[in-house]
Amino acid sequence: MPQCPSCGRELAVASDGSPFCPECQLAHQPSRRMPHGLVDYLQRFPVTCILIALNVLVYVAMVIGHVSPTWPTSAALVRWGADSGVDVIAHHQWWRILSAAFVHIGIVHLAMNMWALWVLGTLAEAVLGTYLYIGIYIAGAISASLASLFWRPTVVGAGASGAIIGILGALVSVLKFARLPLPEPVLRSTLRSLVQGAVLTLLIGVFGPIDNAAHIGGLICGLIIGFSLSWTRHADYGMQRPLRLACLVIPFLLMVPWGVGVQRRGVPEIQIWQAEQYLATGAYPLAEHQAREALKRLPNDEEALETLSAALVYENKDQEAVKYFEEILARNPRNEFAANNLALAHLRRGDASAARDVLSRTLPLQARNAVGHVYLAQALRKLDQDDAAMTEYRRAIEMDPQIYDAQIGLAQLYEEHNKLGEAMLLYQAAAKLHPADPDPLRALARTLAAAGKNRQAEDVLARVQQMEKQREQQQKPAPGTSKPTT
Repeated sequence: MPQCPSCGRELAVASDGSPFCPECQLAHQPSRRMPHGLVDYLQRFPVTCILIALNVLVYVAMVIGHVSPTWPTSAALVRWGADSGVDVIAHHQWWRILSAAFVHIGIVHLAMNMWALWVLGTLAEAVLGTYLYIGIYIAGAISASLASLFWRPTVVGAGASGAIIGILGALVSVLKFARLPLPEPVLRSTLRSLVQGAVLTLLIGVFGPIDNAAHIGGLICGLIIGFSLSWTRHADYGMQRPLRLACLVIPFLLMVPWGVGVQRRGVPEIQIWQAEQYLATGAYPLAEHQAREALKRLPNDEEALETLSAALVYENKDQEAVKYFEEILARNPRNEFAANNLALAHLRRGDASAARDVLSRTLPLQARNAVGHVYLAQALRKLDQDDAAMTEYRRAIEMDPQIYDAQIGLAQLYEEHNKLGEAMLLYQAAAKLHPADPDPLRALARTLAAAGKNRQAEDVLARVQQMEKQREQQQKPAPGTSKPTT
């Protein structure tokens, strides 16, 4: 809290935010004049003005650097200092846990945070004083980043809201417990407004695309520091200053083991995320390696097992993949990914009975697994149980009318059993789902011909020929792009 330069005692705060000394009444009489003009604001709230200026300058520099002013990409945010688990945890760029507080995700994000910083910062600067205010702001920013990285290490985080809500938490604790010499109505209304602001911020984070973990981390940090500062008022006057310094230093020291915990928790999650990225780009050996590294730290993690087994399937290592699929299902028989891929692996190696047994056991626990019913239908068809296969295809279509394999599979069964009308409808539906694929149209033409509708069959075949001709033309190299052979 600010102190009187004459007697060294703690200053009180007037209702307009002006500090004054109730003991000597010498240098800091309560001012009834509200600040007007930039110079007055700079003199009374220099830290708040500097913080706002830094945030605005970073945003302007980003825009000048060709970053979108309304919705920058994650890569652009990271380039300008936002935090992300890959950079902070995997690449040890820990400076980002502070720099992220000065990077914003577009003009709206910046404007909302700067308005909140102005409202809360001016009050905090008057109540807490310059150095406590700066320390709490930095501590709140770091705490918010660590909480965000701990909760969601693969998400890019940016913005000053964690630091701002840390200031809010400190103000709530100080106004509640420090017994400041403020008029009771002013104290009560200010405290109520602050609590309402904190609750509203957290509620918005629950229902919106906002990093609420950062808000919670900053708020808790501010509440704890503010409560500690309030407690120092009961100490002897000579001990108050060192105790307040300790109230700031100790939280920063505690953030070191917290950072170690973030590192340990985040490394395997980052490895799983990187493995999934490698899967998406076709780098299957790298995906396998990252997934295995994650499993060393999280041997029972379902997501890591899924990623590793998927990489093994793509690498044609079905035998080892089957082992992991079975391990996943032993722990969680509701896992659709493991059930479907285990059945598919059995189908690929010609063991339809094993595929049927897996899906018959797991599908009753998976209410919306349309793909699983398709694979079960395929297994039953290989086992010459056509009626049961038709039932499974129908269930799949009921769950997901857009599932192509179910439309084609059931149409083929209808055609084989001479149910030509039903087969035609399903081939038409499949052709709509995959308009660039001529196979459903060929099957439709064949079915029309079998039903004696030769004219319609010829029209469909003409469409197929036209599609094939267009495809050939698209595949031809452009003039001048091919080299003559010798």
